[in-house]
Amino acid sequence: MSDVDDYVLGREYSEGLRLETQHLLFNIHNGYTIDPQIPITPETKIADMGTGTGIWLLDVAHQVPSTVQLDGFDISDRQFPHEASRPDNMKFRPLDAFSQVPEELIGKYDIVHLRLWCCIVKDCNTAALIQHATRLLKPGGYLQWDEADLGQMHIRGPEAEAVSAFDRIFRSILHFDYAWIQDLPNRSKEAGLEVLKFKTEPFSKTCIPIVTRTCIMAYFTGIETLYKFSNASLPPRNEAEAAVTALVEALKHGAVYHWTPVSLLARKKIVS
Repeated sequence: MSDVDDYVLGREYSEGLRLETQHLLFNIHNGYTIDPQIPITPETKIADMGTGTGIWLLDVAHQVPSTVQLDGFDISDRQFPHEASRPDNMKFRPLDAFSQVPEELIGKYDIVHLRLWCCIVKDCNTAALIQHATRLLKPGGYLQWDEADLGQMHIRGPEAEAVSAFDRIFRSILHFDYAWIQDLPNRSKEAGLEVLKFKTEPFSKTCIPIVTRTCIMAYFTGIETLYKFSNASLPPRNEAEAAVTALVEALKHGAVYHWTPVSLLARKKIVS
């Protein structure tokens, strides 16, 4: 992990598949790709921050007029789709979401989308990220944010103690604080946004197998990355790997382990 791109889950080919599976998960849970409250016209301009493989934009492209501008931004371009597999109205560009917004992008977009910043935001410091999104928006533009609250994990069923043991070990490895996620409405208001909707509720039974599998995929990658750049605070690697193995076995016997999905819809105020 470099100083510039320290994404703990990495950008390998398999990670792209995980992100795209999680896109399907959010679509099933939410029932939409773009929130139906957001109006779309032929002139709409849409930005996807932390776009990764561009899967959200690629899905949106099938649902909006071909004149809608679709722009994806990410600090790394390693997962961007090749030009041959994207429509003419879609572009991608490297951009650090915690930095200043380039002048030509200020107030340009009708919609800004964010998803899964839970393993990127450090020390609950979201001010620069939310400010960046807000500056991209036109007055009256919409912010749509889909998030995973790993601070609210659902653990139950047979062998739940093995699941809880894994959860404790993994938290000791990651050192992330997720308190900011439930505080998103307040933080959005402080940035000058009007909060239209904030939903936080567990997945339905039909979604749980998908979310659990993607969780485990992320954990294997996270363990591999963190121990590659190991430090003295990490528990022995064999303990971490054994905890994952015990989790997988517990899930086979009906244990449940998944995070809480969160969605926010907000609008940038029009200053009269």
